[in-house]
Amino acid sequence: MIRNSALAASTLLAASLLLQGCNDQTSTTTPNLSAYSSQIQGGPWFELESREKKNQTPPAGSLSIWTPNYEGMNPLIQKKIDQTLKELIKRFEQRYSMVNVIWRKYSDSSIYKRYSEQVKDGLGPDLLLVHNFMIPALSKKNEIEAIPPKSVRLKEIRPKLLQSMKVNGSLYAIPFIINVQLLCFNKQKVNRAPETFDELIQTSKSGVSIAIGGNFLETIWGLPGFNANLFGTNKSSSQVLKDGLSDWIKLLKKSDEEPNMAIFKNSSLMTEYFSEGKISIINCESIDLPLLRDKLGTQNLGIGELPTINGKNSAPRLTGASFAVNPFASKNQKKLALRFSNYAISVDQQQQIAINWNSLLPINKNSDFNKQLLPVHNTSEKSFANSSELTEKELQTMFLNFNLIQELYQDATAGLIDPVKASNEIIELLESPQ
Repeated sequence: MIRNSALAASTLLAASLLLQGCNDQTSTTTPNLSAYSSQIQGGPWFELESREKKNQTPPAGSLSIWTPNYEGMNPLIQKKIDQTLKELIKRFEQRYSMVNVIWRKYSDSSIYKRYSEQVKDGLGPDLLLVHNFMIPALSKKNEIEAIPPKSVRLKEIRPKLLQSMKVNGSLYAIPFIINVQLLCFNKQKVNRAPETFDELIQTSKSGVSIAIGGNFLETIWGLPGFNANLFGTNKSSSQVLKDGLSDWIKLLKKSDEEPNMAIFKNSSLMTEYFSEGKISIINCESIDLPLLRDKLGTQNLGIGELPTINGKNSAPRLTGASFAVNPFASKNQKKLALRFSNYAISVDQQQQIAINWNSLLPINKNSDFNKQLLPVHNTSEKSFANSSELTEKELQTMFLNFNLIQELYQDATAGLIDPVKASNEIIELLESPQ
């Protein structure tokens, strides 16, 4: 059981949520990327449970875990997150009866600054739940420790997720939660999700209200339709990116002029309108589904993939939350931290979390589901397969230039500046030397 009930309101999954909202607005899911940035100025640790000998001494001690608590988060999602963590810790303590988990949460606007201050003095939690955006910055300051591959069940983790956990080839975090973009629709207004962007526009012309929302990172999923890959290992050339981004901006601007379509810079406001039935189709995220299901009703919430553009699959944005280890923790505390991490990403725990949410994909690739039990799973898997993540270098660039990039992108989609000019400047910022 959780030993201190005052700590039971903490948040673990919240850090998995994506960057949403504008520079001066509080998101219902995650804070501004620049706000995160402003806060950040040995041998194998244990044998895996599968290798343990029967006569080994059971682990014992207290394990300290810090997690972010997101300001502005919808109470229903916050409650869901709190309950997920509470139950995970309870099961872990039942499994390892001599381990006491001390769970604390801090505001997302201060947790990384607080953590940095503690680590400087050799203090802080044993285990930190960190948004994937923060891994490069924390590793660069040596505030999280490289994780020995043999200490984690890496073969059970989806390989795609490990790339964003690495800095200079070394693993610095253990994936825990996946959050991927989807298309949500109200079944009371629409029979099925439009499969192409052209169909999306035609649906709006039939009188169905549609919105595309979010900041720069949340709304560039259409770039592959113009043969442009902005992030990842298959990144396009500069000129292809500039042309593709300007074409995508032009399409978004044109869509915004349709009578029943709108571009929202604030995705949380768009999601709120959708939950109230004022909008019928939106781009959404897997972490939002419990809230939308509660507001619209299970039978009324439809889930689909983001529409294809020019015959090409869209690239949903993929983010998540991961466990990172305090480099100054004692040898025993590191063992406990990694034991908890391995427990949290195990097949049974990941399946339990996925089933409870009926939206989150499991980290563990060996998880298996009855499609009738978890109908969202198949659609989420397809979206995950086409999703894209930022590399270490791209993350660092976004930290430095996000506000300017967002301003250029927002003005261009609103028709305030030329899309070609905005695209050229955005790509130059993204490719500028650090």
